[in-house]
Amino acid sequence: MPQDPSLVAIAATARWRARIVAAAASAGISITDPQAGVPGFGVLTCAPGHLGAIVPRLARDGEPPRPAIGAHSDSIADRELRNAVADVAALLSLHGNVVLDLDAGGRRHRGARTDVVVSAGVDRPQWTEPAVRLPVGTDRRGGPLTVALTAGPGFEGTLLDLARLVEADAA
Repeated sequence: MPQDPSLVAIAATARWRARIVAAAASAGISITDPQAGVPGFGVLTCAPGHLGAIVPRLARDGEPPRPAIGAHSDSIADRELRNAVADVAALLSLHGNVVLDLDAGGRRHRGARTDVVVSAGVDRPQWTEPAVRLPVGTDRRGGPLTVALTAGPGFEGTLLDLARLVEADAA
């Protein structure tokens, strides 16, 4: 499914898609879910800048858990994508998060299974969902550089908080 690279794409379960659409509506932002009511993961898109208005309306009771964050580095072949992922990981570190290098152990030693993964959009690991794909710049040919943040179950709200940090930095 082709996506407009200038949009923020959020893959989420039906329950979270409904929450995101409702939170957007309460912020005066129109987001439609073409798969409303359909179980499983679906993708919503919003314009850059809208996450900052939506995320505070998704707040849960109590403090969200501190996620274990991992970032892919050496396993991303494209140097520009690898550098973009490193930049996003560094940004998240500056906000008090510990980011583990998932490729540090090599292929023989699997890295720790983290709650949130920072990777290139095309290299996103399949075991983590939902995902937020964020445009973070352009490559030397003028194409979009997209970095993905993906999360395991229970970290959807935290994922959107982290995406908001990346989006604010890119603005």
